[in-house]
This record gives sequence, C-alpha cells and structure tokens, in this order.
Amino acid sequence: MADEKPRAQRDRKAALLPAILVVSSLSGILAIMAGVLVYLSPPQESENVAASGPDSDRRVQPAVQPMVLPSVGPGGPNAPLAPAEPDAPPPLPAVKAHKPIKTTKKTRPTRITIPKIGVSAPVQPLGLQKSGEIAVPPLSKPHLTGWYRLGPVPGEIGPAVILGHVNTKRGPAVFSRLREIQRGDKIRVARSDGKIVEFTVDGVEQISKSAFPTNRVYGNLNDAGLRLVSCGGVYNRRTGHYSDNIIVYATMSKAGGKSR
Repeated sequence: MADEKPRAQRDRKAALLPAILVVSSLSGILAIMAGVLVYLSPPQESENVAASGPDSDRRVQPAVQPMVLPSVGPGGPNAPLAPAEPDAPPPLPAVKAHKPIKTTKKTRPTRITIPKIGVSAPVQPLGLQKSGEIAVPPLSKPHLTGWYRLGPVPGEIGPAVILGHVNTKRGPAVFSRLREIQRGDKIRVARSDGKIVEFTVDGVEQISKSAFPTNRVYGNLNDAGLRLVSCGGVYNRRTGHYSDNIIVYATMSKAGGKSR
C-alpha cells in the first residue's frame, strides 16, 4: 500500500507526456514561423523623419554630396570635372619634365597658345589687388590673359600662373573653352627673350572659389610648371561672379625655338 500513490503519479505523468511533446513541437513551429515572418516583412521606417512638402512620402532623402577625388582628374569630355581632396598634391606629370631654363629679371611671357581650344592670346603682367588677391585682366579686353608677375616666369622652376576670363557681357572670352582641356594637351608660351616653352597638361579640376587649393596651385615644385585659372560653375547674377574656378595643371616638356 505504501507505493501505490507514487505509482499512480507515475501513471499520470506517463499519460501527459505525449500531450507535452505535441505542445512543445507546436511552440517550436510557431517560433520558427514568427521568425520567418519577421525576416520577410519590410523594415519599419523611422518616426524621426522630416517631410519635404505636402506630398512627401516622409522618407529621409540622403544629402547629395559633391564628388571629391583623391587626386586631380585628367579632365576631358568623358571625365566630368570635380575638385580634388584639399590635401591632394598636383597631378603627376603626363610626360618627362624638361629641365627648367634660366631667365633674367626682364624676361616675361608675351603670348600663350593652346591649339586644342583655339587660343592664341597676348599676355600682360599682373600684380595684386588691395584685397591681396591676384589682379585680373580688364573685362574691356576679354581676349587678353594675365601672368602673375610675382611668381615664376613660364620655364623657370616653380608654378607660373596665367589667368583669363571665361566670358564677359559681350560674349565668350579667352578661356571660354578651358574646361575642354585634358591630360596630354599642349600649351605653348612665348617669352620676351625669344624662347618658346611648351607645357603638357597633367590634369584639370573644377573647385569652389571658397575652397581654392592655394598650396596645390602655388606650392613649390622641383620642375617648371604652369597653372591656368579661369571661372566656372554657376553664375550669380546678383554678385556678378561664378561659384567655381577651373584650374589646369601642366609641366614643361620642351623649350627652345624662337617666338615670332
């Protein structure tokens, strides 16, 4: 009689075991199905969104970031111009650099020729404005370029800088097609000492005037370089200025001959 009660308990547990197994199996199946449904269902949008207008679908629109390249691009019609990273160096020379040539204090550039874009224009010396910025050629002479006379003469070691307008109220100016230049194109500069120096384009960039790459343009070089600078981007009618600069980087690749 003493073991009848435990035996009865064991019999009841044995009878309940199949039911427990069935319930456990169903719970596992339901858990799996719930997991599958969670996996397949679309993600919920965050509540922290801002509507862009009365017809907004309240989705967060990613901000469009300007393209910034790790180095100055090659330029050309199939390579949209973009700024290089702020600390990027000038582009690598497209050809072997020619040894810089000697000049005197009186030597200056007199004419620049760029066959690719049909430029053949006189060059005048430019200094600084009262603001400390480089002076520019007068708008009354849209086909005149300006050489920064406080920097190197084209052909000397270092970066020589020549500026020109893209257009005026009367129409296209000397550097209206500057953005068409690309790596490998030739630029020739005639000098007052009778020498003609040829430069080969290394790269071109378009960059905001507010982020002008001073070190990349004016920084020291081991060879004779050339920088062409003009305007580009969006024209602001209120201020009368463009938003960007087009900058061409080139390295001297030939020297000699006689200017006409």
